[in-house]
Amino acid sequence: MTLIDDLMPDYSFREVDHVAVTADAVATWTAARALDLYQIRWVRNLFRLRALPNRIAALLREGLPPSEPTARIEDITNQTGFLILGEEPAREVVVGSVGKFWQAKIEFARVAPANFASFSEADFGKLAWSLRVDPRDDGGAWITIDLRVAATDGASLARFRRYWSIIGRFSRAIRRAVLHECAEKLGALVLDRTRRLPGDEILPVADAQQTHAITIEAPPASVWPWLVQMGCQRAGFYSIDRLDNAGIESADHIIPELEHIAVGNIIPARPTGEEGFAVLRVEPDRLLVLGSPQLLPNSGKAWSLPYVMTWAFVLEPIGPAATQLIVRVRGAAQPGRRLRARVTAAAVLAAHEIMERAQLSGLKRRVERLNAAAHLLRG
Repeated sequence: MTLIDDLMPDYSFREVDHVAVTADAVATWTAARALDLYQIRWVRNLFRLRALPNRIAALLREGLPPSEPTARIEDITNQTGFLILGEEPAREVVVGSVGKFWQAKIEFARVAPANFASFSEADFGKLAWSLRVDPRDDGGAWITIDLRVAATDGASLARFRRYWSIIGRFSRAIRRAVLHECAEKLGALVLDRTRRLPGDEILPVADAQQTHAITIEAPPASVWPWLVQMGCQRAGFYSIDRLDNAGIESADHIIPELEHIAVGNIIPARPTGEEGFAVLRVEPDRLLVLGSPQLLPNSGKAWSLPYVMTWAFVLEPIGPAATQLIVRVRGAAQPGRRLRARVTAAAVLAAHEIMERAQLSGLKRRVERLNAAAHLLRG
C-alpha cells in the first residue's frame, strides 16, 4: 500500500508515470521534493503568460514588476485550493483538492486532510496526486507521479471528464516534464539492453540477443499468474493470436488449473503436439525462463534446430504497486552450423520484435484491467 492508497482509495480514473534514475533514493527524494516548476522553461513561460494581467497591474500600481515567484509544492498548496494531504518522510507526499474545476473561476471546498477521502457533498470533483520515490533492486531509484480523479456524483464526473479532455494534456505534459527534469539532474537510468540479467547464465555465450521492457501498474504478484499460464493449448501468448495461437483468442482471465509449473515442464508452442519451450527456471514473482529443451540439465536431447534459445521474463518491483517487466530472448548457434543459424536468427528476431511488442502490450492491458476490476470490488 502507498500513502495515496490510504488518502484516495476510490477514484474514477488514474494516470501514472515513472522514471528510473541513477541517484540513490535519499538524494532522489531530496531533489524531487524540492523541485521548482519554474526551473522548467516552458512551464515557467506558461505560468508567466497566465499571470500576465496581474503582473501588468502590479507594474502600473507599484512601478516595479513583482518578484519572480517559485512553484514548489509548498507554493502550490499555499497559493491555490490544493493542500498537502499527507507525507511519508523521504518516501511520498500527496497533494489534493476538492473543487468545481470545470468552472472558469474554480470554487474550492475547504476540506481537512482527514476528511478528504470521505468528502461526498454533491457537485464537486476530487483530485489527488502523489510524488513517490522507491529504491531500485539494482541501485538507483524510481520516481513515480500517481494522479487520481473522482467526483461526488455522476453529473460532476461528466463535467470533470469534459474539463479534463482539454486540461489533461497540459497536466500530462507538466508531469512528464517534472520527471524529465529529475532525470536530467539525477541521471536517467535507461534500459541497458546489454547488462546481465537473471537467466543469462543458462546460455552464457549468445550470438543474438533482444531485450524489451514495459511498466505495468500492478505488483509483481499480480503479473506472475499471467506469465505462468502462457502457451498454446493453454492461455495463449497475449500477442497476435492469428500467428502464434491458431487464431484462438488469448485468455483475458486467470485460469487456476494452469498456475502450477516447474522446471522441466514443456510449454506448448503450437496448437497441436507437444513441441514447445522448456521451463528452465522458476522464481515466483521474480523470474521465469523458458527455452530450448536441450538446455535442461541432463536432457540428453540432440539439437534438432541450428540454434538453442532462452526466453526470460524478469519482474522488477516499482515500489509496492507497479512492475517493470523486462523480457530477453537469447540465441546461440550449434557448432558447425553458424552460417545457417545466423540467417535463421535474423529472421526469427525480426518476427520476435513485432510479436514481443504485441505481447507486452496485451499483457499490460490484461493485468491492469484485472487489477482495476479488483480495486473496484474492494471499494
